[in-house]
Order: sequence, then structure tokens, then C-alpha cells
Amino acid sequence: MSSQRPQVRPHLAQLPGYAPVVPLVERARQAGLQPEDCLKLDANENPYGMHPRVRDALTRALADPHFGSIYPNPNQTELRAALSRYTRLDPSMIVAGSGADELLDLALRALLPAGGSIITSPPSFGMYPFLADINELNLIDVPRGDGFGLPGDALLQAVEESTDEVIVVLTSPNNPTGDLVPRDLLCEVLGRGATVVLDEAYIEFAGVDSSAQDLLSEFPRLVIMRTFSKWAGIAGLRLGYALAHPDLVADLIKIKQPYNVNQAAEVAGIAALEHLAEISGQIDTIRDTRDLLYAVLRDIEVLRPLPSTSNFILVEIDPAIGTGRELHDRLAAVGVFTRTYSNPLLAGHLRISTPRADQLDTLIERLNSVI
Repeated sequence: MSSQRPQVRPHLAQLPGYAPVVPLVERARQAGLQPEDCLKLDANENPYGMHPRVRDALTRALADPHFGSIYPNPNQTELRAALSRYTRLDPSMIVAGSGADELLDLALRALLPAGGSIITSPPSFGMYPFLADINELNLIDVPRGDGFGLPGDALLQAVEESTDEVIVVLTSPNNPTGDLVPRDLLCEVLGRGATVVLDEAYIEFAGVDSSAQDLLSEFPRLVIMRTFSKWAGIAGLRLGYALAHPDLVADLIKIKQPYNVNQAAEVAGIAALEHLAEISGQIDTIRDTRDLLYAVLRDIEVLRPLPSTSNFILVEIDPAIGTGRELHDRLAAVGVFTRTYSNPLLAGHLRISTPRADQLDTLIERLNSVI
């Protein structure tokens, strides 16, 4: 009998894996600081955390002796109804998942065979190449140009030249550059017959009127991904949803894990939607703080922030003060945790999530202290 361990499929064994953010407690320990003395600005989370009304809803749910001991609704009936009221789309066009990442993975597996292709425009969300790798998909990169604007002509050319089954994956607002996908470009890509997965994880910070969801009725090949992680402050509960043609949603429901949304996430998601008006006040505050941060960063000679419609700002760093990694490390030493990248396109950049309004002065003081 062989004593060797089971072998992972060769293409998976050689993958680099996804680079997630390091937990706050661990980063604080590395800096020799207490977590409460640190600013966690590396993952674009809601800096105000879970809304008290959402926490109250979870507390009430936990009081039920049957909570958590029975399986959740596989058809997500109540959650999809709440999302229907929010989006004003029929529930048949909505499916929820354990974060938008799960649904993106599900859509790619459902719509593309191994050897199919996805077109992306980096720099963008690192999950896209990761999912392409694990699903044996070809990754066609159409890099952004100066200022990181979407290269419309090159993107359309890539769609036209693709002979295999292909999906275009775009992010609006884009992570990490913070810009929206131009509506006319999106319509033109869809008009060429391409399937487009549009990641709207940060759309609430741009304003839901910036969403492309009204195009769903005109373009059945459009799939929109959303999440509760950012605006609702429940990233740790993992809840996202997709908006798509009813036939595609029906197929995704058939092939998803039956109980993919846990009860706590469902309760929190419904409560967040019920108290949307109050959470929207937080979103407005985050936007205002982002704009203040942008103005301050713009006045620092060695920093060049990009305008953002999201809850983060990408900052280009003058080489005179070092690389993005070097400034990242200096900030980490004083308890400010930001996001840096291995992508060569971003070597001279740093992404900073918007802090709470009361943390802004501390952020600026510590930033100035290391520049």
C-alpha cells in the first residue's frame, strides 16, 4: 500500500494562490502595537463596522433555540424578496451567495469550459486571475493606460479577436483605481455580443444611480455582482448576490451549493436592507471623508492621489521617497495598514481605504511622520 499523500491536480498544485490581507491582530503584533491603536485601511471594509440595528437583529435571532441548528432556506426566499425591494428587480433575477466571490466562481464555472477565456483590464481585483487559474481559463489582459483609464478600443478589439468562448470581467467602481466603467463603453461591449460580468462591489459608494442594472432588460448577457461586505459592514459574514437574466439565475440556483448562505448572513443582510436609510448616512460620511482625504493627499507634494468614486484612494508615490512597498512598510511600523501590490503596474502605488472621520487627523499625522 502506498504511503504517499493524495496528489492535487497538477495545474492547481503549481498555482501561487490568492494574497489576502493579514488579520488586524497579527499586523498589530508585528508592529508591536495594540489593535486599538492601529488604523486598518487595507481591505476597504466599512470603518464603522456592523450597524447597531443589524447587530440587534442577530442578537434576537440567536435567542431562538433553533437558530443555527437547522439548514437555511436553499431558495433564499426571504433574502431574495428583500433584495427585490432594494433593487426593484424581480426575485427571479437575483441569487445570493457566500460573498460575491462565490458567485463569480460559480458563474465562470457555469458559463465557460476549461480552456475558455476571460478578458480583464488590469490593474483590477486580484480574484479574477485567481479564479481563472483554478478553473483552467485563459486570462486575456488588456492593460489600462496612462491614468489607469479603461482602454476602450483595445478592449473592443480583444472581444472581436476572441475565437473561444469568452467572458469580459469589469469592475465598477474599479478596485484599486476607483473609477466607473463608462456606460457607453459597457453598452458597446455588450452590443458586440460579449458576455459581461460587471462587479459592482463598491457601487453604493458611487451612488446606486451609477449602477448598470437598468441594462439587464436590454442585454441578457449582462451579469452584475454585488456584495454586503463593504457598504453594510458585514464582510466577515460573507454575503453577496448576483443580478442576471431569470434563466441564468435559475441555472445558478440549481448548481450552487444548496445551503450556501448561512442563517446569520441572511439575518444580517435582511436587517441591513431594512435599515438602509440609517446605513446610507454612514455611506455619505464615508464619501465626505474620502473627499477630504483626497484633498489633503493632493496637497502633499510627493503624493498623487487618483480621484475615486469608491471608499478607497489609490495613491501614486514619488520615487524620491521610495516604492509603494517601502511606504507601506513605514506606515505599518506606525500602525497604519494599507494595501500594496506585487503587480508591476502598481509598484509605485499604495491603496488607502477611507478611515472613520475621527481617524482622519491621525492618519494624516502618521503619514506625514514617515514621508
